[in-house]
Amino acid sequence: MAAQTRPPRSIFSPRMWGAHLLVLVFVSGAVLLGIWQYQSSQEDKQDQIAQLVHAKPKTFADVIGHNDAFPWEQIGRPVTVSGIWMPDETIFIDGMERGSQVGFWAVTPVLVEDTESAVYVVRGWTPEVGSAPPAPRGHVTVTGWLQPSDWTDVADDRKSDNIYPQLDISDLISRTSYDLYSAYVVRAPIEDGWPASSMPVNDGATDVAEVPAPKLPEPEATAGLRNLLYAIEWWLFAVFGIYVWWRYVRDTLHPRPDEDDDDADDDDDAVDDSHSEADPERTPQDAGVRSDA
Repeated sequence: MAAQTRPPRSIFSPRMWGAHLLVLVFVSGAVLLGIWQYQSSQEDKQDQIAQLVHAKPKTFADVIGHNDAFPWEQIGRPVTVSGIWMPDETIFIDGMERGSQVGFWAVTPVLVEDTESAVYVVRGWTPEVGSAPPAPRGHVTVTGWLQPSDWTDVADDRKSDNIYPQLDISDLISRTSYDLYSAYVVRAPIEDGWPASSMPVNDGATDVAEVPAPKLPEPEATAGLRNLLYAIEWWLFAVFGIYVWWRYVRDTLHPRPDEDDDDADDDDDAVDDSHSEADPERTPQDAGVRSDA
């Protein structure tokens, strides 16, 4: 009778080590490949944002009218504003961070040419109001990023000065003698090859530290989608690998009863076959007859 193979007693049995190692390598590889694809999808989004932030500037008046609500699809878009500085209307926004320092935004409105409305321009950052350089005067063409009005739950407890906790256009309307656009502009730094404009830019506004655009444009919904789908696919492969490993371990450690019966039947058949092969002349009647000789 053939010896019957016994199943492993434990999941830690040496016979199971090969399966454990295989699933560990497979799942680890699939997870890492998924992470790589996910990071690639995020990089694609960041690349598209960088392209939008450094796109060719549009004329401010072509993006928003003085009575228009803020065009949210244009958030962070580079725009070029031409007009006249209004230094007497300069304000400062408190609590603005630049690196590890906290200071103020220096903000001066520009009366947009060919209109009677103004837009606030964030000229830059200063550590103290008293150390801020004087606001510029005269005509200006400034390129910057279009931003929506800020709003927080911080109340302005000092309504008699020109320091504000946020750049809230609705709050500033009642404190200025000009109509205001429902947006403001953060001055962009002058970079080689950008802004792509034939007009001089940012003249009279380079006397304070630069600040990045606080709100960046949103990438397209399809940006990085292919890599994201690849990442999900790899992670599903990892889950499937774990499932296959679990089924293998379960079936190996705890074989089903019908499988045991099949094995027993196979063993009985093997025994009968061995007897038949040993005495081919023997008949069933011979098995019950004893010789008197």
